[in-house]
Amino acid sequence: MPRSLPLTAAAATALAGLAVASLTGCQSAASDETTLSFLMWGDGGDTQKAYETVIDAFEAENPGITVNAEFVNTNDYDNVLKTRLSGGAGPDVYGFDPKNLTDFVRDGFAADLSGADFFSRLDDAAAQEARRGADGDAAYSVPISQSGNGIIYNTALFEKAGIAEVPQTYTELTAAAEKLSAAGITPLAMSAQDSWWPQFVAYYAMAQHVFPDDPGAIEELLAGEKTFADIPGYAASLEVVKDLVPAYMPDPLGTNQSAAKSAFLTGQAAMFPATWILSDARAAGVEPGYMNFPTLDADVADMWGSYLVAWGINPENDRVEAAESFIDFFFQDDVYTDFLTSVKAFPTTEGIDVSANDPLFPAMTAAWEGKTFRPVVIPAHPQLQETLLVGMQNLIAGRADVDTVITELDAALVEVRANAD
Repeated sequence: MPRSLPLTAAAATALAGLAVASLTGCQSAASDETTLSFLMWGDGGDTQKAYETVIDAFEAENPGITVNAEFVNTNDYDNVLKTRLSGGAGPDVYGFDPKNLTDFVRDGFAADLSGADFFSRLDDAAAQEARRGADGDAAYSVPISQSGNGIIYNTALFEKAGIAEVPQTYTELTAAAEKLSAAGITPLAMSAQDSWWPQFVAYYAMAQHVFPDDPGAIEELLAGEKTFADIPGYAASLEVVKDLVPAYMPDPLGTNQSAAKSAFLTGQAAMFPATWILSDARAAGVEPGYMNFPTLDADVADMWGSYLVAWGINPENDRVEAAESFIDFFFQDDVYTDFLTSVKAFPTTEGIDVSANDPLFPAMTAAWEGKTFRPVVIPAHPQLQETLLVGMQNLIAGRADVDTVITELDAALVEVRANAD
């Protein structure tokens, strides 16, 4: 099963800082008193507990090892990570946002992981994601979990609104949104105060509108062979973002992502555009259903799917081998299966069965059958990412139209290509 994250994206997991005193069985990788730090975004909850369980197990097998964890608020994480790396106090292992790939490799903050033991265990899609933006077979990150993106919906609210059939097309989706609105229910737990959150609509649309007709779009944009304006699927995708605004949270620019998430968990909003909400939904008493996110009326083979978390290793601290040893432990079958069960996520390696993790997992897997996940739908560069996020905020607020956002993306693309030459 191929796949995507963003990471976007996005999304919203957690982890932190590891301190290793010694690595039993790995003495060649670390001195007797080696300390590893691991930084990750997140706000606590089940994911943090799952990492703590892994850390406890690692320490139990390596009695001299101490693991210290730090969790940074999602909205602050990127700035904290960059500040620490550039200041020489960066973590050894960290959550990797793909948009930072070019800068981190250039500045020496991302080690090549392609020769690590764990890398050979990745499935083909995860290995391809790890090599994105690298020369040859180099790989500067390792995806550790997949969310298998789509929409988690509240079955009781669908029933209340008289929605008898799960939407399979964009027309059916918008019709369902109208029924939900008429019943006094917010259709989609989407807001725009946090600029990263609307990409969870745009990326679904871009995967479906761009890549069936132009599978090489990313490479063509970076090579200067095409512009965003030359690829009509990008404008069509932004039209979807704009078209769905009436289905978003009331006052989307004044509502943050946490409030949108809370609206779904408390039964005020019917659909959440990311499957990582599943565990929280069950804990909140929501009876969830799953559906792919349709943005076209045609059946397409491409869909956006995100990697929940990818890790990078910082070579500047000369603890690469020790860091790899921790990740090797993490990917042991029993450790990794327990972790994925706790966080309700899908594996990035072969041979791990998670079908029993949740009653919806088999249906989700069946819905992805034959689909090609597109984890990257625009070139992974921070300037392009920021231009898109700001453009979508302005689009949702009515301060810009689709043509303006496309023009801004093309202007940013010119600068990105110029700086790369």
